[in-house]
Amino acid sequence: MKTSPTKRHLQVALALTLLACSGLAGCSDSQEQSGSNAGGKTAVATATQKASGTPTVTATPKGSGAPTVTASPTLIMTPELVEAKKRALATPPPPKPELITVNSDDGAIATAKYWVQLHYYIYTTGKTEEYKEICPGTNKGCSMPIQDVHNNHAGGGWIDPVDVRFIDAFRRNDFTDSVIIQVVYERSAFTQYHGDGKVQSYVQEQRWTALELSYKNGQWIVIRYNDAEVK
Repeated sequence: MKTSPTKRHLQVALALTLLACSGLAGCSDSQEQSGSNAGGKTAVATATQKASGTPTVTATPKGSGAPTVTASPTLIMTPELVEAKKRALATPPPPKPELITVNSDDGAIATAKYWVQLHYYIYTTGKTEEYKEICPGTNKGCSMPIQDVHNNHAGGGWIDPVDVRFIDAFRRNDFTDSVIIQVVYERSAFTQYHGDGKVQSYVQEQRWTALELSYKNGQWIVIRYNDAEVK
């Protein structure tokens, strides 16, 4: 029989995510926020997924499976990179789901999937308007990705467009007082470019996201989230 975690377990996982890994890489034991300190051995609390699909909090040493990083004093914009950046910045936003205004589980699930797509879109284009609408809070889960994106793009950086394939999405029925949507997805490999010359390559990866949503003013919004690699 599958054992469901208590509500406190997920709340702790979400809180740790907001404090430790709210950037591009999300929260996993193979990536750090924006690749900082890659290769270090500092232990950090992360949320992982059991075989039963329920998150639990564990402490995992960092350093293995980190993104490949290369660096030079400045990013040398070859003609190929100039064209790649133009294509990235011209990436259209994901379509906003009509169900975002429907106060139902289907509406919440559609909104959660939309958030996943927007999360990578803002790092690709630097455009955060749509993200702010769906995640309007001032907590780190909403504000840090926006700040991270602005800093990277202000310095001349960007990431390749990321393809997302959804595998599963459902409402967690073990949290009766909150709307928690869990999404399992696969994202394509991509490269992140920084103006200071650092280039990070991320491999294709299967990930899961748990989001707490709230229906306010006629649409769903994201309150906080926890994103990690599927183990």
